[in-house]
Amino acid sequence: MTQSERMQVLTAITQETAKLALSRQRLAQNLSVDMKGRLDFVTNADREVEALVASRVEGAFPQDGLFGEEGLRKSGSSGFVWVVDPIDGTHNFVLGGRDWAVSIAMIGPDHRAAAIAIPSADLILSTETGCPLLVNGKPFNRLRHTTEPSMCHTGVSTWMPVDLDHAVTDIVRRDLKLADKRSGSAVISLAAVIMGESDLYLGFGEHIWDVAACAVLAEAAGLAHTLTWSEEPSEGHMTFLCGPPDLLTQVVERAWTLDKTTPPRRPQDI
Repeated sequence: MTQSERMQVLTAITQETAKLALSRQRLAQNLSVDMKGRLDFVTNADREVEALVASRVEGAFPQDGLFGEEGLRKSGSSGFVWVVDPIDGTHNFVLGGRDWAVSIAMIGPDHRAAAIAIPSADLILSTETGCPLLVNGKPFNRLRHTTEPSMCHTGVSTWMPVDLDHAVTDIVRRDLKLADKRSGSAVISLAAVIMGESDLYLGFGEHIWDVAACAVLAEAAGLAHTLTWSEEPSEGHMTFLCGPPDLLTQVVERAWTLDKTTPPRRPQDI
């Protein structure tokens, strides 16, 4: 199936913004860094990337809505909204690290598309409704492990209680008997699950911009997740789980008991 015009525009925007972000990281001395919260950074590069996405979307689809991490808000009339995380893993980005990504999802009533760029690995993962998962423009089949599951990526926001960290580790290490790995970026961790390099993702205190694109990509890879598409993008945080349906069902009920601020959601049928 050929890509839709929207998917072509989305891919082009992702490529352009990833190049911009990488160029800004390489000029680290020119980065302006502000604190939004405990270990929660925003840079002029984040804002510049988000502004570029907005400019390109408004030029191509002026009736679409926009919703970004760094304050981008625009109501639309087309039924489509673009959910943007300009640089996920800003802490890693600021320190000159490799584990950061650009994440863009386009969500409509009957059509979804997404792309993430991981510049350090020269990777772009993309897909849209009815199409396979693409890695750098080529169909990608997720690795199917012949051994038992072994790895779980986790993410716990730094403002959440330390006891939650201990409880998450308890689920992963004792209940599931998996290794627990953290990258400092939800998108990087979810990309590992989507590509079959990890088995499961458990995220606490996530926002819609952290996970929307990866949720679309996960569906194309045959995975389940706990995001509800019928809901409008909002500022609130959530617990987000993603992985093979059989593995996800082993942990979903326990996970909901840990974060009392998030209403229970069940793995989405795919």
